[in-house]
Amino acid sequence: MKRIGGLALVAVCIGVLSNCAAPLGLSARDNGNNSGGFSNFSGDMSGGGSVDSGVAEATATKVRESQASSSESRAGGGVLPPLGEFDRTEPGFQVFDPCTAEAQSAFRNLGLLFTGEINRETGFRSCRFEALERDGSKASVSIESRDYSVTEIRSAFPNGTEAELGGGEVIYLVEESLIANATCTGYVETVEGSISLSWTNLSSANSIKGNCKNVERVIRAVI
Repeated sequence: MKRIGGLALVAVCIGVLSNCAAPLGLSARDNGNNSGGFSNFSGDMSGGGSVDSGVAEATATKVRESQASSSESRAGGGVLPPLGEFDRTEPGFQVFDPCTAEAQSAFRNLGLLFTGEINRETGFRSCRFEALERDGSKASVSIESRDYSVTEIRSAFPNGTEAELGGGEVIYLVEESLIANATCTGYVETVEGSISLSWTNLSSANSIKGNCKNVERVIRAVI
C-alpha cells in the first residue's frame, strides 16, 4: 500500500510473483472520504434525531441481518466464513484472518506448510505456505483476504474464468501474466471479505492448468 499526500493509494496485489494493479474503481479511501462511488457510515451515531444518523444505523442493521441470514443458510464445515456479500463500511467490519492457528491447521491437512510469513493491515490479511508437488518441486502458495469485492476484482482482471461451486457461487480464476504459466489465483467472496489463493510453481513439469486445479482443490476443501 502506498501513501500519497496522506491518502492510501490502494492496489490489488495478487499472487506470489504477480504484478500489482491499481484498476479503475478501486479508489483511495481515507478517514471516510471516498471517491469512485464508495461511501462510509458516519462514526457518530449519537445524534438520535439526525436523519443521516438514522439512515446509517438502519443500513448497518440491515447489513447485519443480511449477513446473519447468509451465515445460517450457507455456513458449512470449512474453515472459511460463509460465502456471500459483505459491506466494508459497516462499523466494526474486519476481513477474515487466514493466518490463525485453526486456519493453518486446516491448510496443513491439505498439504500446505506454513512458512511463517504473515502480513496484517487494515482491510488486508495474508500468509504464505509451501506445497510439495508430485514431481518433487515446491509450489509457493499465498492465501489472502481483502475488503474488495469479487466484482471489483473482476473489473481489474476481466479475463478470468469461473469454476462453479453450486448455489450460484463460483471461484473466479485468474492466470497471471507477469511470468507465463507460473501463477494461478482463485477468488471467492465471503461475508468477511474476498479471499484469494495463489499457487505459483516455476517447474517446467507443471502447467498453469495444474496450478489452477490445485487452487480449486484447496478452496473447495475449506469452504
